[in-house]
Amino acid sequence: MLMNLLKSFASENQRIAVLVKIICFFWLITKLWSYKTWIADRVYPVVAPFEILQEVPPSLHLIFFGLSLVILFLIIVFKLNRSLLIVLFILEIVSCSLDSVRWHPWEFMYLCFTLTVILNFSKPKTVFLLLHLFLVATFFYSGLHKLNRNFLDYFWRDHILTAFFGLSNEVILKYKLFFVGLLIPVTEIFLAFLLFFGKSKKKTSYILIALHVGILILLGPFGLNYNSIVWIWNLAMIAILFLLYQKDDITFDKTIISSQLPWMILWFIMPIYSFFGRYYQYFSFNLYSAKGTQLYICTKKSNKDLTTFDDKSFTSFCNGKVGIALQNWAMAELKSASSPELEIQQKAGQILLKKYGCENISVFLYNVDKQSMTKLSCSADH
Repeated sequence: MLMNLLKSFASENQRIAVLVKIICFFWLITKLWSYKTWIADRVYPVVAPFEILQEVPPSLHLIFFGLSLVILFLIIVFKLNRSLLIVLFILEIVSCSLDSVRWHPWEFMYLCFTLTVILNFSKPKTVFLLLHLFLVATFFYSGLHKLNRNFLDYFWRDHILTAFFGLSNEVILKYKLFFVGLLIPVTEIFLAFLLFFGKSKKKTSYILIALHVGILILLGPFGLNYNSIVWIWNLAMIAILFLLYQKDDITFDKTIISSQLPWMILWFIMPIYSFFGRYYQYFSFNLYSAKGTQLYICTKKSNKDLTTFDDKSFTSFCNGKVGIALQNWAMAELKSASSPELEIQQKAGQILLKKYGCENISVFLYNVDKQSMTKLSCSADH
């Protein structure tokens, strides 16, 4: 079907239009699936970047969400229109500015692609090259972030070897499978270099498509059944890889690159700072690295709206009270992950303490890298 679609849209401008419509289609499905991420009428706290935005009425969140869905639909159905893309971009930026939980890697990717098309509407070669470089940065930094012990402990051993394949610790130790997990980040980094330097990007794209199919099998409903929002993103990545590289005509143009330095800085330079805690992880292609900060809540059973998200594994930690992991709460209610940023986790904890009262809940921050737990204190106004 995709082959016939490509043959029907032979020109570069038509290929751009197809790519935009495909991305907007998956963007629309993603927003519908995770709709509670985009509204304020929910139990999970809205965490605005600035205090003044914390008071924005829920109706405005809903209006921006509804308008975004309408614009996405119009882009999919009608001829590609630059004005609609501009409106979409503004709506998404405003909506994301009202709640930090909305800044996901897939949202960052879709926004970047939308803006590249807006700024280079009559320059399809530039758009193709920029999307190509974005993908190179994605796979490179995604692999680089996974080169850490936490990834091997949490994601490779606990999720893949134990939960997915059902292997015991004895088997893992006997066959020395623990450090085999390093092949995952090394492969991602290698494929990023191959995508950038290789002669046939089309062949590399097929390997990357296979990689995403593997991720879907692993995380999908017949695998770990985990983080359903990324199922849609992986399907989007498969479609993008196929459509972008099918003609194998992406070439490195120094003239284009020199005129697009802000993108190069954003995608290739700024992510370096994330390794030192000085730049946003989700803008740095930090995907499934098991790094960051996690927030845990202990609450009395009388807080009925919170007990819905009870995680039985934290009962002993909470001395018999209801225990909740913010990450699992986000997955359950929002269908999307919580942000791993320390500042955002702290602010979410403070909002919860203020809402429910320090006598009713306790909030703890867990630093994954240092493996240390810190209890958030209550200020006087709580």
